[in-house]
Amino acid sequence: MELDERTLKDGLKYVVGQWQVDYLVNAWSNDLKHIPATEFKSEDGQDFSAISFEFFEDHTVILRNAANGVEVKGEWDQTGMLSYHYSVNDFFKIPEGAFRDNVEKLDVVDGHLAFSIGVLVVAMKKIKDGVITKEPDIADKEMSEEDAKADAIVGKYAVAMAFSYVDEKFRLCTREEVEAEMQKKKDAGEDVDDDMLSGFEMVVEIAADHKIYQWMKLPAGVPEEEIKKALEQGEIKAVKDGFFSAGALDWKSVDGKYYYNTGEHREVFGEEQSAWDELKADEDGLIPFGSGMMKLKKI
Repeated sequence: MELDERTLKDGLKYVVGQWQVDYLVNAWSNDLKHIPATEFKSEDGQDFSAISFEFFEDHTVILRNAANGVEVKGEWDQTGMLSYHYSVNDFFKIPEGAFRDNVEKLDVVDGHLAFSIGVLVVAMKKIKDGVITKEPDIADKEMSEEDAKADAIVGKYAVAMAFSYVDEKFRLCTREEVEAEMQKKKDAGEDVDDDMLSGFEMVVEIAADHKIYQWMKLPAGVPEEEIKKALEQGEIKAVKDGFFSAGALDWKSVDGKYYYNTGEHREVFGEEQSAWDELKADEDGLIPFGSGMMKLKKI
């Protein structure tokens, strides 16, 4: 099973840290009762709570038995969304074969990591999170001299596609598709909002000063006094050629790729995500922009 980058990242965060045996289950029992690790004794009188695994981000694992001081190093890998494999080596003194294969297979079950030894299912709970090195964000990367000179992205762009409600679906559409939808509604006697085309009136300027300006048409008939007042009060930042801009976004070139700061605060399951998106043309030569809400074409 091929796992995507997001799944592997989540799996790494989940498993890295210290895990201790919490309970065992006898698969042949009638009630599959959870037997606390402190109550389940081995033949030498030791209980399973002494056993712990510590997983590291470099895909190594240390298996420990606190009762006798044994430590064995192995490796681990993620094999599925909720499964892992690790090398037990000589920790449990188990010969090669199906029995050992089951011991080396870990499954996530009710928030525990579980493996089987014969008819016993051993469930471990996480007792301490591990250290995972945070990847540097584009925001933290400085442009090299070569990066600073990269200007292939510089220019003015029209909105080639924008998210619109067409054919009872909210999707990326061309201006022509939106105009056809508007005409269909007019022909059916429905009220049509001319603002449906407003998104296509915007011009995006990726400037050489490493700023991105989004230029919108000034509403028709707006007095000069109101425009001047809006500029003075900071409601808009710039006006030219019948367009206004409410501000600017930063862009940069890093390692031959272009990125811009969306200015958005993003989180996934409580984990903060980068606000920087890549400026990269798709197979049609269009550049996704605005968190994918539109696509731009150079003009």
